[in-house]
Amino acid sequence: MTTKRVNITVDPKKLDEFYRLAAKKGIKFSTWVDAKLDEFIEEEKMIEEYREKKRRS
Repeated sequence: MTTKRVNITVDPKKLDEFYRLAAKKGIKFSTWVDAKLDEFIEEEKMIEEYREKKRRS
């Protein structure tokens, strides 16, 4: 899998808190963001499928 670097803007206090909590579990920020992107994409695809089925009914 190839990756693409992107710049994002986050609240520094929230980022520090994330790092503090995630470090205990060995979670890296980029890994967490990637997982959240996967969750979002999956949910949006399900919504699209539901709307398409509903539209055809």
